Amino acid sequence: MLPPGSRSARVCPAGEPFMTSTETPSKLVGETRIGQPSEGVTLLHRQTDANEIVAVEMVLPMGGREESVAEAGIGTLALRMLTRGTQTMSDYEIAVGFESLGASFSTDIQKDRAVLSVQTTLEHFDATMRLVEEILLRATFPKEFFEIEKEILRKEIIEDLDSPFYAALRLFQSTLFGSHPYAKPNCGTVESVASLSRDATREFFEDRFPRGPVSIGVVGNLQTQRIEEAMAGVFEHLGKRPSPSVETVDLSTMTRPSRPMSYEKRSIDSECMVYGFTVPGLHDPAYASLKVIDSIMGGSMDSRLFTEVREKQGLVYQIGSSFPGLEWGSFFAISLMTTAQNHDQVLETLGREIEKIRLDPPEEDEIDRAKTFLRGTYLMSQEKNSDQALLLARYHSLGLGIDFVDRYPKMIEAVKAESMVEIAREYFREPALAIVGPGQEIE
Repeated sequence: MLPPGSRSARVCPAGEPFMTSTETPSKLVGETRIGQPSEGVTLLHRQTDANEIVAVEMVLPMGGREESVAEAGIGTLALRMLTRGTQTMSDYEIAVGFESLGASFSTDIQKDRAVLSVQTTLEHFDATMRLVEEILLRATFPKEFFEIEKEILRKEIIEDLDSPFYAALRLFQSTLFGSHPYAKPNCGTVESVASLSRDATREFFEDRFPRGPVSIGVVGNLQTQRIEEAMAGVFEHLGKRPSPSVETVDLSTMTRPSRPMSYEKRSIDSECMVYGFTVPGLHDPAYASLKVIDSIMGGSMDSRLFTEVREKQGLVYQIGSSFPGLEWGSFFAISLMTTAQNHDQVLETLGREIEKIRLDPPEEDEIDRAKTFLRGTYLMSQEKNSDQALLLARYHSLGLGIDFVDRYPKMIEAVKAESMVEIAREYFREPALAIVGPGQEIE
């Protein structure tokens, strides 16, 4: 391992080492130091005296997209087992340990990455990181807890599917993405989780966790050297081997049903519908325009869909749109709740609204409102230390660079009406539709 501070002292404090922009960066970017405390690990550290909280966000290359269909959910289950016992500590001692330090530890498997989140106080940072090192490097996956944790996850999946909205979104993603890895739910399915064994789950973690590259964001009022000393054991273990070669899966090459429509019949009064399209991801030049389109269509209460479909026509109980920033392509989806009686009229209205955005450039006033909404929500997403640490680590891990924090608002500001129409025409052509409701299956 490199001596503490050896790399950090040689990089530009304002962004990536080779950043040459003459523009003044934001505080978040300008005050972030980038170092490499060990091979395969990048530390992104912002020292701030805004409060006494220290947030650590570790972003690892082990997202749900890389799990097989049969083992979907194995990453989620593996990370949950970390706090169930180690070589020297029981699950109770681990829980009490974090609680006594006023600290927290949580994990999340996303489609593209896995995230380990730690939050503690400045006073107890070193003790917290010793506890984190214990669970990351010496977890034993106790037999007596594995089946319990597996059953908890299985029940959570069942409970989620009890929600018609969640079930419709799951159905939509499997219908839209077909054979693409994004079709799988991050937490797995009832069937895949039930089939997971303790040995396979532990082997998965021991094989994947040490692999790099790993991006770690730390925001708090402490020196870089203290971080490197407190996390030396974790740094030494991470990034030692490259991640398995994963070939990018282009959405245009995927196989999906010839008629991308699915219906799940349930004994409920309302009808939950998700309607949308495959679109490029966050690395594509169309990303910013799609974010503005999403805001105009269904991102807020003055959006087109909310105003036209809900307020004027009264066809739905609720409606909105979404466009997640994924790496291998993404989706633009309209989610709504209506009645079976309004089914045909809702689909006709959605078709008209999609055709409108494909043909007619939005008015400047509408675009300005959408941009203002996006800028405001983006700033609010950086409010907490943990928000900032995750933003830095995630953007770095995805290859965007931490200066994407500053570039993103400028990209939004540069979006023009004409480009939005061009992008809508190119991608809003073959919708996928998923419905959970009381009616008949789609014919």
